[in-house]
Amino acid sequence: PRQAVLLSLAAALTFAIGIVASGTAAASIPPIWVSLSSRVVGLVLVTLPLLLQRRLVMTRAVLPLVLLSGVAEILGSTLSAWGATDSIAIVAVLGSQFAAIAAVVAYFLFGERLSRLQTIGVATIVVGVTILAILQSA
Repeated sequence: PRQAVLLSLAAALTFAIGIVASGTAAASIPPIWVSLSSRVVGLVLVTLPLLLQRRLVMTRAVLPLVLLSGVAEILGSTLSAWGATDSIAIVAVLGSQFAAIAAVVAYFLFGERLSRLQTIGVATIVVGVTILAILQSA
């Protein structure tokens, strides 16, 4: 449990730094370049070594899903960077909901099951964000 907590904190810190850095960079250059630069780094550090070692396995059935996820990732990070130029705080709060949104989308699109605790978690996030939005607008 301690290692999981430490890794989760490190991941949260890394995501926070990424949101702030992308918002700051997107204020100076078009947000698409912020997103594409991070994908190029991923390509160089992950994909190319796997290709060179002949350990990258890609089937025809998986390729469309990989391409779709790549396009969605670039679009999502571009929109996130663009939004962060106006308000990093709002982007951070809304971006933190991606796991809950992914769980709900997987439920509807792929028939994934949500446990009772997961359903309560999604509902808690929705209620919490709604309350924050109401308080922010007042």
